[in-house]
Amino acid sequence: MAPSVSTGAATPSRRKGAAAGVEEAELLRQRNAELEREVAALRAELGAARRRAETAEEAEERLCVQLGEAEVEAVEIARAYQGRVEELARELAAARAARSS
Repeated sequence: MAPSVSTGAATPSRRKGAAAGVEEAELLRQRNAELEREVAALRAELGAARRRAETAEEAEERLCVQLGEAEVEAVEIARAYQGRVEELARELAAARAARSS
């Protein structure tokens, strides 16, 4: 039997294999591009979520400051009210004492 000599020409099965490899590579490139678009969209979504979280955090801080100020004002009003009640109680006691003497 004589050894087979390669003529350098591609056989039909080699051409099919090469074509399948090219198709597979193209599919991989397309899938890669699709994944890159998805990643870009997710990054944009993440950035928007971060900005919303920062905005919410800033709003929370402003509300905490306002709440603190309202609490201080409420304590001041309560002390003033308590002082007025005590003053009126003293006046009433003095009036009762003056009436009974």
